[in-house]
Amino acid sequence: MLEIINQIFSIQLKSNKEDLTLFNRNIDRIYHEFEALGFHVVNPLGQTYRNEMTDVEANITGDLNANMKIVKVLKPIVYKKINEENTLVQKGIVIVD
Repeated sequence: MLEIINQIFSIQLKSNKEDLTLFNRNIDRIYHEFEALGFHVVNPLGQTYRNEMTDVEANITGDLNANMKIVKVLKPIVYKKINEENTLVQKGIVIVD
């Protein structure tokens, strides 16, 4: 299932980059189905990066400082609801600048 989530995420990134908004409704529907299956997909793009973040693996460009932001997301953060608790099943892979 993670591979499918990653592929849909990649398609969404490419369609947004090309400003192809006609797919947004379909992609939103797919994410809704993931939620129904217990998956929660998080795109951390634009968030402030903190060194203590445990749900991402970061490639850092430049010097580490308090104002660093996540500028690119290669893989999203994915949680799965297991026994009524959200469990991290995939760390996000991000680029920080």
